Parts: sequence; structure tokens; C-alpha cells
Amino acid sequence: MNPPALFPISWFAAGIVTPESARDFARYAQASPNHPARHWLWAAFRDWSEERERFTSDECQTAYALGEADPDHNLGTAMMCHILLQRTCPTDVRVAAAQSNRPVVRRTAGA
Repeated sequence: MNPPALFPISWFAAGIVTPESARDFARYAQASPNHPARHWLWAAFRDWSEERERFTSDECQTAYALGEADPDHNLGTAMMCHILLQRTCPTDVRVAAAQSNRPVVRRTAGA
């Protein structure tokens, strides 16, 4: 069975969602149609984030890049800032964020 289309393929490749978790969130979204898709994407991202005691450098880089590439500017910015606020966020991600075209990302990188 194919995973629901709520999540981009890149989220599966990054391990942020699995086919099982995507199906769960698709059910939640169907049961609460008043919430936009980004609500469920953010919920899935936060679930993934909260399951980690520490982010690896690769997880930080991948999640930051997913946020940067997300077509929903607000969701992407929130993802980027969330990663920057992690203790284990690597220096190269912080350096890239300091050059971001998103003011809030630049401010968060300097925090």
C-alpha cells in the first residue's frame, strides 16, 4: 500500500515520517478537515523531533534543508528555526542560517 500524499517523498527519505506514521496523520487530517496540511506536517515534524534525545549532525542538516526547501514558507521557517535551537545543531548549519534570506532564521542563528 502506498503512503498517503500528505507528506513529500523527501520526508520519507529523511526518516521524518514512515508509511505507518503518514497513514496515521492522514487519518487525523481526514478527521479534522478544518486544519490545513501544514498543521499535520508540523505535528509530524515535532513528533519526529521529540523522539530524539539528541540530533545527529546529519539529522540537523537534513531537517534544516527540508525546511529551507519546503514550499510552505511558514512551515519551512519553523522547521529551520527548530533545528537551530537544538544544542547539537552543527556549526555549518548555523553559518548557513546566518546567511539566510529569512530574517527570523538569521536572528535565530545568532541566538
